[in-house]
Amino acid sequence: MNSKADTNIYLLIIVLLAVLVCYLQPKLIFPALILFGAIYYFSRQNLINREIFFSSYLDNIIRNIERTNHFAVRKLDVGIAVFSKDGKLQWKNELFASWTGKSNLEGKKPEEILPLAQNAFELMRVRDGEQVIQLEDHYYRMRYYSVETQEHHNKKEDTSSGLMLFLTDVTDYELLRQKCSNDKLCLAYVRFDNYEEVMRGLSETNMANLNGEVNELLTKWAASKQGFICRMNKESSLMGFSQSAVMDMMEDKFMILDKVREIRSGNKIPPTVSIGVACDGVTLEELIGNANKSLYLALGRGGDQAVVMKDKNTQFFGGTSSVGAKSTRVRARIVAQTIHEQMLQADRIFVMGHVNEDYDAIGATIGMAKLGLSLGKETFIVSSEHNAYYKRITEVLDNENIILSANETKYIDIMYSGADALPLMTNKSLLVIVDHHREVLSASKAVLQAAKNRIIIDHHRRAEDIIGDTTLLYLEPSSSSTSELVTELIGYFDDRLDITPAEATALYAGIVLDTKNFNVQTGERTFEAAALLRRCGANPNLIRQLFKDDLSFVQQKAKLIAGAKMPIPGLSIAIMRNADNDTMSSVLAAQTADTLITIESVAVGMAIVEYKDGSLSISARSDGSVNVQVIMEELGGGGHQTVAGVQLANKRARDVEAQIIALTKKQLEECRTDESNSFTRC
Repeated sequence: MNSKADTNIYLLIIVLLAVLVCYLQPKLIFPALILFGAIYYFSRQNLINREIFFSSYLDNIIRNIERTNHFAVRKLDVGIAVFSKDGKLQWKNELFASWTGKSNLEGKKPEEILPLAQNAFELMRVRDGEQVIQLEDHYYRMRYYSVETQEHHNKKEDTSSGLMLFLTDVTDYELLRQKCSNDKLCLAYVRFDNYEEVMRGLSETNMANLNGEVNELLTKWAASKQGFICRMNKESSLMGFSQSAVMDMMEDKFMILDKVREIRSGNKIPPTVSIGVACDGVTLEELIGNANKSLYLALGRGGDQAVVMKDKNTQFFGGTSSVGAKSTRVRARIVAQTIHEQMLQADRIFVMGHVNEDYDAIGATIGMAKLGLSLGKETFIVSSEHNAYYKRITEVLDNENIILSANETKYIDIMYSGADALPLMTNKSLLVIVDHHREVLSASKAVLQAAKNRIIIDHHRRAEDIIGDTTLLYLEPSSSSTSELVTELIGYFDDRLDITPAEATALYAGIVLDTKNFNVQTGERTFEAAALLRRCGANPNLIRQLFKDDLSFVQQKAKLIAGAKMPIPGLSIAIMRNADNDTMSSVLAAQTADTLITIESVAVGMAIVEYKDGSLSISARSDGSVNVQVIMEELGGGGHQTVAGVQLANKRARDVEAQIIALTKKQLEECRTDESNSFTRC
C-alpha cells in the first residue's frame, strides 16, 4: 500500500475519533477542527516532500543508466549498428564505423558494408544468430538480433522488424583457433594396392628396386609435408601429417598417386597405392579408427585413390584409373564358404537386386537363389514393380521350351514384391543383396530394413552411403558384373552343383550387358566365367534375342540421338522429356548414351531423362578417357569409370545441365594436361 493511501486512512481514523469526541463533548468541536487542520497540513507537506525525494531519486537512477548506456555505446569494445525494416543503416557507433573502414554508411544494407551474402538482411532478420567474419586482417564475431521498430507514416504507426548488429573483435582467438586447427594431427594409412600383381615375375633385384623406389617416394613425400612415416609391413604404412598439410594435399589432388604410378623398375604393371586419411577424432583411438575406415573405403572403391575424412565429411581423390582385375580366387573361395554357412543357419533366404532390375541384377538374383534352393531352403526373390527384363528373359526362354527353374521350382513362382515378401521374414531370415550396395537403390527398402542378417555382393565402386550392419560384404570393383562374381561363387559353393542352360543364359546375359558385349571392363576372370557358362549351356543366340528392340524403340532412340548437342568438345548430351518412370525409359537412356560415345570426337555421352513425376535420371558413358563415375558422384550417383548414372528427385534437365558441363570440362582438361603420361589418372 502506498504512502498516500496510508495517510488517508490515518486521517479518516482521526476524523472518526474527533467526531466521536465532539459528539460526547460539544465544547471540543472548535479545538478538534484546528487540530485536524494542523494534522492534515503537516501530513500533506510530508507526502509532497517524500514524492519530491523519490522523484529526484528516480531521476538520478535514470540519468545514471543513460550515462552508462551512452558510455557503453561509445567506449566499450563492441561495434553496434541498427538497421531499419528496409535493411538500411539508421545508426551506428564510432567503433562500428572504424572497424568497417568505410565512410558514408547511412542508408546502406548489411551486405554492402560487411562481407555477407546477397540478401543477407532478409535472412538475418528472420532468425537471430552469430558468425565470424573477416575485415581486412581482423576477425569479428558478428551477433545479430531482430528488433521491432516503430515508424510513423501519414500519422499511422507502422510496426515491423528491423535488425540490431553487434561486432566483437576476436582476432586473437580466431588466429589461435586456426593455428590449432592447422597443427591438428591427421593420420593416414597407405596401402600398396597391387603389390603381388606388380611383383609377380620380377627378379629379386627388380623387386627390391621397385619396392625401394615406392618407399623412397613415400618417405620424401612425408618429409616434404613435415610429416612422419612408419612402415608396418611390405604393403602398408602409417603416416602422420598436420591438417594444413592435408589441405595442401587436397589442393593438389594427391598427386602422389600419379607419381607412384609412374615408377618403372622392370615392372609391366604400374604400381598403385590407396590412402585413407582421417582428421576427425576426439581420441587417438578414434582417429586411427577413422583412418582405417577411410582406407577400407578407398580399397572398396577399387584402390588407386585417396579418401579423406575431415570436418565430418568424406572426400574422394583419384580413383579415375581403370581397376585392375585380381587374378587370385582365394577371396572368392572364402566368400562362397561363408555364404554356404550363413545359408545353412537361415530358415528362409531372400535375394534382392536394385530397383528397375537389369539383366545383371536378374542373373545375379537367379544365381544366388539357386544356391539357397540347392540347400533345400525356402528361397524368395524380392523384385521391384518394374521387372520388364525378367519378363523378357522368361518369354524368350519359354519360346525355346526352356524353363527357368531349379529343383522343379520355377523362379517366376518365387518372385515376390516387397510388400508380399515382408510378412514372410523372420529373425533368422537371410537377405542377399546383389548388384547394389546403397539403400536408395534397393528394390524394397522395407525388406532391407527388416532384415537382420544381410549379405552384399556387388561390383560397383563403394559409395559413401553404403548399407551398414552386414554379415558379409563382397565388393569387387575389378569384376565386370555381379553375374561374373556369382558365377565364380557357384563354382566354389558346391562342386557337384550343376548350372542349367536357362540359369547359365541368365547369368551370361548379365555379363554381356555390363561389358557391352565384352568390350569394356573385362579381365581374364570375365572370360573364364563366360567360358564356364557356355559349357553349362548358355545360348548366345538367345542372348541376341534378349537384346533386340522393337521398331518404335529404335525410332525413339534415333530421335534422341538426332536431337543431341555438343555444348563443349568431347561431350554430347541428349535429353528425353515427359517420359514414364519405367524400365523402358531407363533402357532407352542407357542405349542412347552408349551410342553417343561411338560418335567421332565424343568422349562422354550423357542421356538425361525427365520423368512425368518430376524426377530425373542420367545415364553417363565414357570411351575410357574420362571417368564418368567421378562426375556422377558429384551429383549423388555412382558407377564405374565408363558406365555411371544418377537418379534425382524434383529436378529438371536445366537444373543439372550446367553442372554436368562444368564437371565434364574439368575432367577433360585434367586428361589433356596428363595426356603425355601413358598411365595418367584419366
